[in-house]
Amino acid sequence: MSLDAVQEIMRFNTARDPERLALKYAKMRTNAFAFLRGSCHLFHGRLMAMAGLPKSAPLAWVCGDLHLENFGSYKGDNRLVYFDVNDFDEAALAPASWDLVRLLTSVCVGAQGIAATDADMQILCLSFLEAYSAALAHGKAFWVERETRRARCVRCCAICRSARVYSFWTPEPS
Repeated sequence: MSLDAVQEIMRFNTARDPERLALKYAKMRTNAFAFLRGSCHLFHGRLMAMAGLPKSAPLAWVCGDLHLENFGSYKGDNRLVYFDVNDFDEAALAPASWDLVRLLTSVCVGAQGIAATDADMQILCLSFLEAYSAALAHGKAFWVERETRRARCVRCCAICRSARVYSFWTPEPS
C-alpha cells in the first residue's frame, strides 16, 4: 500500500475515538477483506477516478458500503424473516451501479480469502447478479423461505464449509 493511501486513511479517520480507531486499524491489518471493509472511502475515491467505468447509471440512494457482511436477517411486523442490507452509515446519492461494483468486489476478495477457485468466484458473482436482477424485476422484498434459501445458498455454503470459514471478518478458528 502506498504512503498516500495510509495518509488518506489517517486523514479520513481523524475525528474518530483513538481507542476504537486502533481496533479498526488492527482489524484492517488481518486480511484483505477486513481492509476492504474498513476503507470504503478509498474504494469510492478510486472508483470515481477509474477510466472506462460507466458513469451514466442513474443516481440513487445507495448503501455506500455494500459488502458481504452488511447483510442480515430481521423479523418484520408480519412475523416473517427477511434478509436484506443492514448498514447504512455510508449511504449516499451515487450511481446505482456503485453498490453492485462494491458488493461484487467483496465477493471476489472474500472468495480469495477462503481459497475459492476463480470458477467458484464466478459462480458466486453470477448467482448474486441473478438473484439481484430477479429481486429488481419483482420490485419488492421477499421473506426467507426454505426453497429460496436452498436455491441461492447451497453452492456458497459448500464453498465456505469446504474451507471451514465462519466469517470473512475474523481469522479462521485454529
